[in-house]
Amino acid sequence: MSSPLNNRFEQAYAEFEEQKTAIAEFERRLAEKASTLTAKNRAVSVTVDGQGDVVEINFPTVAYRKMAPAELGALLVETIDAARTQARAGTTELLQTFLPGGMPAFDLLNSSVEFDEIMSEALRTADRMFSNMPSSSTRREES
Repeated sequence: MSSPLNNRFEQAYAEFEEQKTAIAEFERRLAEKASTLTAKNRAVSVTVDGQGDVVEINFPTVAYRKMAPAELGALLVETIDAARTQARAGTTELLQTFLPGGMPAFDLLNSSVEFDEIMSEALRTADRMFSNMPSSSTRREES
């Protein structure tokens, strides 16, 4: 017979496992997410990943050859910034699907807090807390 406290621990552990699975799914979908933005004059195209890091720069036309270096540099900065903004919007939308209702994803993404660091520490702590707890199938076998 299991105690009420043990039942609460078991429920908490099950919820923790569900959250861990949801976080892994979020990270998988974020890793797959990419945004490509092409400048209005089509001289440059920038692709960023789900975190807004530049992964590719293309020059789809030869228009860049006629641009002054400062003009091309400014266009690159502008296009990279726009691509990152687009990626943040997509990431905010994705994150919102994983957060409890009413929790603002925008605040998490725009804070100076390292989300990955917080989540990693939370998962390590929870793993340590629950690692010594026998699973429900182990207890059933012992009964």
